[in-house]
Amino acid sequence: MTSHQGSRRLRLTTEQVLRYRARVSHLDTRLEVGAVAAAAWGGLQDTAPRAGVLALHARVEGTLPGTWEDPSLAQIWFRGGADYIVPRADVGVFTLGSYPRDPARAAALEAIADDLHRATGGAPTLTRDLPRDLGGAPFAVRRASVTGRVLIRWDASNTWVIPAARPAVDPEAARLELGRRFLHWLAPRTRDDLARWTGVDPRDARATWQALEPEMEPVSVAGIDEERFVLAADVEALGRAEPIVGVRLLPQDDPFTKLDHELLLADVDLRLRALPRVGASPGYIPGVLLVDGEVAGAWQRQGRAVTIHPFRAPTAAVRAAAEAEALGLPIAGPAEANVRWDPAPMTRRR
Repeated sequence: MTSHQGSRRLRLTTEQVLRYRARVSHLDTRLEVGAVAAAAWGGLQDTAPRAGVLALHARVEGTLPGTWEDPSLAQIWFRGGADYIVPRADVGVFTLGSYPRDPARAAALEAIADDLHRATGGAPTLTRDLPRDLGGAPFAVRRASVTGRVLIRWDASNTWVIPAARPAVDPEAARLELGRRFLHWLAPRTRDDLARWTGVDPRDARATWQALEPEMEPVSVAGIDEERFVLAADVEALGRAEPIVGVRLLPQDDPFTKLDHELLLADVDLRLRALPRVGASPGYIPGVLLVDGEVAGAWQRQGRAVTIHPFRAPTAAVRAAAEAEALGLPIAGPAEANVRWDPAPMTRRR
């Protein structure tokens, strides 16, 4: 990338990268009550039941079971079908940001959105009440989310499609802004990462990346051979990232744990336990116990019952903080919230 030749490359440690990501995604200090749109600025995956509200809880004071329906938030299908919570004011960024540049592909997606608007009469409609082959194949309607004309509501049991007006944002401006948000929250990254995260055609990712190149700088990360890039505006924050303090229970697919599992946990055995590959452990969908910015174990819940699996015996302070987090999770239910510690830390189970 010739625009960066001759620049002095910043060398980052794993600790600097993780500290930066934790701080920029609001895991260092909780935001004030109601600041949920700021917490969802980079998008919060909501695929696992109530993962989105748990991600909000880790970042915002006073998060309640129904906070995911705050008027400042919206739900969409992102990356071809993953449920996401995003700021309502930025729906255009997260939808049109993945809009194809190819006119034929764009027209096909607009046609699906047209069919959906006709089938629903413009009213919120349960997906099970839609024609199964809407869009030409089961679930094809999810692809039309990139038109910005299809929102959703998912309450962990049912999904409604919500026909919407096209956002008043230029697709090219949306593509660049989505790329900036990706780079800002999950730095440092590569062009291929952008393609995978947005679910766009590699050629579209290449065009967006090239348009953003003047705003980027190359960096190297200890333990990673490939060259990566960050927004030039974030170089200083990455280089001086300070440790964070506190305990959080992060849900599966939280932005902090979504990528770079090898950076989060060098120990392969612990990594596979706390951050298993999709489908690797049927019935076992853990979240992560985060202590002072480091992955210190995993956790699971059944209703309001939480089980914590630490890597090693926790200190009294960590134990108290983790239990407070578990008992305060914004999950509704008739049973009392309770927490259990796995008596055998993961490090003893090799």
